[in-house]
Amino acid sequence: MTFSVNIDPRRCRGHALCALLFSEGIELDHWGHGRVLESGPYGRAGIRRARRAAAACPNGAILIVESHIPAGQEPGGAGGPTGRRSSVDSS
Repeated sequence: MTFSVNIDPRRCRGHALCALLFSEGIELDHWGHGRVLESGPYGRAGIRRARRAAAACPNGAILIVESHIPAGQEPGGAGGPTGRRSSVDSS
């Protein structure tokens, strides 16, 4: 199973809770807004931390999507030019 972590830049207000709770998958840009890193897989503990970060976001800017498509085989690639989306393999 593959998990996709997305940050909506329109909703992110730079509270930085996501980077504190899921530091291996989210970094902050120079304005303090979250940006999803392209590294992985994070394993089960990383997925738990990603879900905790999504739940803690006061603006609901983080979305975790589960997919049964293997990582790297998503239609249309793994994100746009902003790097705000990342696939995370749970294996």
